[in-house]
Amino acid sequence: MSLEELNLWGNIFNSNILSSLGSLSNLKSLSLTHIFDGDAMEESIGLPAMKNLEKLHLESHNENGWQNLTNLKELTLTDLSCTSNIIQDIGTLTSLEDLVIDGCDVDDNLTLHGFCELRKLQTLAIINSYWNASLPECFSELTSLKYLDISYNNFSGNISMFKNLRLLKYLDISSNNFFGDISMLKNLKLLEYLDLRSNKFSGDISYFMSLTSLRELWLSNNNIEIPSSLAPLFNLSKLQKLYADNNTIYNAETEMHSVDTPTFQLRSISLSCCGDGGSFPQSLNHQHDLRDVDLSNINLKGDQFPNWLLENNKKLETLNLVNSSLSGHFHLPPTSRRGLSRLDVSSNSLDGNIPNEIGAKLPSLLVLNMSNNFFGGGIPISIGDMISLKLLDFSNNRLSGGIPRHLPMGLFIFDVSNNQLFGDIPSSMESMSLLALDLSNNTLFGGIPRWMGTMSYLEVLLMANNHFEGPIPVEFCELNYSLKFLDLSANNLSGSLPSCFNSLSLTHVYLSRNKLKGPITSFFNSSGLVTLDLSNNHLIGNIPNWIGSLSTLSYLLLNNNYFEGGIPVQLCELHLLSGYDGSIGSFYVDVPIKFTMKCISYFYKATVLTYLSGIDLSCNKLTGEIPHQFQHYRDIIVLNFSHNSLIGPIPPTLADLSQIESLDLSHNHLSGNIPSQLLGLHFLSFFSVAYNNLSGITPQMTGQFATFEESSYLGNLFLCGEPLPKNCSIDGSSSSMPKNATDKGFIDMEFFYASFVGSYIVMPLCIAMVLYINPYWRQAWFYHVEAATMSCYYFVLDHILPKRFH
Repeated sequence: MSLEELNLWGNIFNSNILSSLGSLSNLKSLSLTHIFDGDAMEESIGLPAMKNLEKLHLESHNENGWQNLTNLKELTLTDLSCTSNIIQDIGTLTSLEDLVIDGCDVDDNLTLHGFCELRKLQTLAIINSYWNASLPECFSELTSLKYLDISYNNFSGNISMFKNLRLLKYLDISSNNFFGDISMLKNLKLLEYLDLRSNKFSGDISYFMSLTSLRELWLSNNNIEIPSSLAPLFNLSKLQKLYADNNTIYNAETEMHSVDTPTFQLRSISLSCCGDGGSFPQSLNHQHDLRDVDLSNINLKGDQFPNWLLENNKKLETLNLVNSSLSGHFHLPPTSRRGLSRLDVSSNSLDGNIPNEIGAKLPSLLVLNMSNNFFGGGIPISIGDMISLKLLDFSNNRLSGGIPRHLPMGLFIFDVSNNQLFGDIPSSMESMSLLALDLSNNTLFGGIPRWMGTMSYLEVLLMANNHFEGPIPVEFCELNYSLKFLDLSANNLSGSLPSCFNSLSLTHVYLSRNKLKGPITSFFNSSGLVTLDLSNNHLIGNIPNWIGSLSTLSYLLLNNNYFEGGIPVQLCELHLLSGYDGSIGSFYVDVPIKFTMKCISYFYKATVLTYLSGIDLSCNKLTGEIPHQFQHYRDIIVLNFSHNSLIGPIPPTLADLSQIESLDLSHNHLSGNIPSQLLGLHFLSFFSVAYNNLSGITPQMTGQFATFEESSYLGNLFLCGEPLPKNCSIDGSSSSMPKNATDKGFIDMEFFYASFVGSYIVMPLCIAMVLYINPYWRQAWFYHVEAATMSCYYFVLDHILPKRFH
């Protein structure tokens, strides 16, 4: 056949059809992509017979017959499972000009010396393959290369082999393990695109002064020293994009350079993190074409907000100045900037009022973040004019007044937490399409509006630490298919939990520190719950058995309520795997959980909760014995059953809690010995069984138990041994304790009865002896006995007996 070009894409071919391709001896271009038959992909396609082939593209197909393709100029391999032999044999294709290998997994270590024979290569791309190899020095002989991309691999070593590749226009070696100095690149004067991101390079950017053709420079995530002035790059007149995040930014205001002002006009600049940048980069004063600016996490010596940056760059779309040590008032340019879509000045020291005209000056904002500053005054009503707004964050400021009635109606996130706002929640918010609402830590009051149940998109609702009162609206049951995170803690909420509130999507519920009452009737279908905090309320009844079926639960806090009955055995079915990092879908919520550890209550945030899981049932009215089935508690960190009325022995199976760090069983009625098996808890940093009815010898002072003091065991009358001051007798009992007391509990009943009878015999004898010795007391005694007898007689005669007996 005389067919010269064949493209097979997106079809199902059997092995016979593919094997017959070898008869197409005149074929010059072959592309096999998206072949869906697994057997066909493993079948050889007869490449050795295609001696005239110049262009070959194989996807998800194994082939090992490269050797005869001496005319091949273009080879593209994608999503293959390659062997090192197949890759090394590519070196025999000496006519290759373009070689692209994308996503080719190699089953063992590689040596790439064979590639050095490809002297005609102009394009070489080995990407997303994660090859563990170092580039041989002979790569410097590939002097025809104009395009080199070896990003997203595990290549290591230095880059000295690139110094002779002077025809390179495009060089991307990002996301590898290269290290060393970047001075090797100073001779590549034709480079237009240079990407060194995510390696281990060092040195300073003065080596790039000679790269006058550069248009894009990517340096992020290295150890390169970059002056905030950018002076070494001033003569790179074609430079448009500079990305150098996560390097070392330093103040170089005193350095002298041949060019005083930059010759470039940047479109994008990102220098976020880390270092002391001195004053705001004055080189940006000369820029008029900027679209994106990110100078976050750099110490800029308390400069004011650069409103001139907005004024000079009419096309600016993104301005990110997070944690840049800015101070003073926030000013806007005199004219509006409709192109600006993202503005983030959070975590600075800006003060004063937020300009009233901000909505008119910046009407096209998608993201406005001014959190963690010192802004005062009210929330500007012009915010409602930002019709495109997706995120508004004014949290952690000093804002006062009420929530504006005029707010954007689009689907967005609204966060005004940690301010001084007061008043109620305006009814105008009912028409907002909110994804997340955070009003926590203000002084808002009134009832929770019933219309909140109609917010069908609401995923996160945080209103903790306010003065809301009344019941949780039953309309919240309408959120059962959207709500993931609910925090209404530390308010004055009352009434019972809505029984219909059983959201399948709920992952975190915080209702602590309220006045909720009644039994737990909600959440029994909330199988995705990670956190359930109902502590510090007035809840009653038994702890429901169904809690044990919440397979993802990591934090259960029911302490400081009025729960009764025993601890359900079903609780032992909980796996309690820690791992909450604060992420709720696309949001990050860092609500603290109050855990009582070491007899002190701490608030733990998500960064700590990642390593923490626990159950707190303390301060209730629980009775019965502690369950002994702890097979699923192996990863629990905190267990607190203190301040209840639990009885019975301490289960030896508590020793199975191999990761536990805090175990509090104090203030109960537990009896018997302390199990010696607990000595195997190697991570235990707090242990208390104080104020129980325990007896016998305290655990040996070894391992973690050597760190526990007397306070861990106080209030157990018949407990002895270190660190208690009470010594134990030879037979293992307390020296002041009757024999066999450890076997019969806190009180030996035979000893009790004997002492009771003895006291009744001794007391009358003592009284008789005193009266016999002292005649005055004897006379007074009989006088009072006679008076008492007569009083009793007349009382009975007058008030009890019928008159006919008088």
